[in-house]
Amino acid sequence: MTNDRTLLNPPPITDLLAELAAFRERVAELAEDVGRDWSWSPAPGEWSLTEVACHLRDVEREVHQARLRALLEDDDAFLPGVDADEWAEARAYRLQNGRRAAADFVAARDETIALLAPLPEAVWERQGQHTFFGPMSLHELVYLAVQHDRVHGRQMDELTTDFHGLNG
Repeated sequence: MTNDRTLLNPPPITDLLAELAAFRERVAELAEDVGRDWSWSPAPGEWSLTEVACHLRDVEREVHQARLRALLEDDDAFLPGVDADEWAEARAYRLQNGRRAAADFVAARDETIALLAPLPEAVWERQGQHTFFGPMSLHELVYLAVQHDRVHGRQMDELTTDFHGLNG
């Protein structure tokens, strides 16, 4: 994908679906890692892998899927903005099972891909009203989800490439 993409110029649908699936695979592989310290964080106040996995799981279910379904059910649907970062503390992510949360994200992502994959191209241009971005197509909304994956993918890279994230 090129770097000149914006929300108003998202990559092709096939590329977005492939990226959603690739991120799903990446999280699935991480969920299988039994030797990793899921509670380690690089500094106080920064998220651990457990918190990242919980965030991904909840955003997939409660933000991405909710918006996608709303837009598929109602042309010009309201697409609420959400500050899901606040959920980490409120939902005690740090105390949850990170591997389980990652596996739950994988299952939720499977549902998302199954929802999107069979849609005809014309449906991808259906517009909703996003709280922060205004009019937004399904195509743009999925690109926003992919960008969210990218942000947390980089965060996962930092947490998994550092030796501190490993037991032993």
